[in-house]
Amino acid sequence: MSQNSLLHLNDRAGAFPPSYYAATAKNVVERPRLSGIEDADVCIIGGGFTGLSAALHCARQGRSVVVLDAHRAGWGASGRNGGQVGVGQRIDQDSLEALVGVDHAREAFRIGVEAPALVRALIDEHAIPADYKPGLLHTNHRARYDAESRDYAAKLQDEYGYDQIRFVEREEMPEMLGAADAFGGMLDTGGGHVHPLN
Repeated sequence: MSQNSLLHLNDRAGAFPPSYYAATAKNVVERPRLSGIEDADVCIIGGGFTGLSAALHCARQGRSVVVLDAHRAGWGASGRNGGQVGVGQRIDQDSLEALVGVDHAREAFRIGVEAPALVRALIDEHAIPADYKPGLLHTNHRARYDAESRDYAAKLQDEYGYDQIRFVEREEMPEMLGAADAFGGMLDTGGGHVHPLN
């Protein structure tokens, strides 16, 4: 049995894999399977966040667009990602600065700040029932990480002018998290959470 077969072994054809998001998705629309030939200016392969955003922005430019997905829009990683709408890149700014230099790291961060703003604007413009919740709380599971989090929040504030992040003291965590077993962390109000299948 191939690895691909194992990946899809428990899937029902045309259905999202079982999850909280699949169970609470609103306005799930069945789309027709491709049959015959479609003529379009642009063909987007993949109906995740990137593919659907590309299709929308191409259509806004007057292009006719067809989106193809092997399963359904949101079936893959975009529908299973936990809904985090984060600021920045996949690596922290210190690592990015070392990798590409300070100027390029600053530009990447600027783009990373614009991305959640674009998500919020699209949600508002299209009245998407995404259940957007502002803020991402990054918690530390060990007290020894508190100094690093405090320094990193200060770096983003001081060197990048990003005032939407702050260090969260351990004493604040129970109220924010609803649990007393976290240490400090960072609250980033520039990011947030969406329901990824809405």
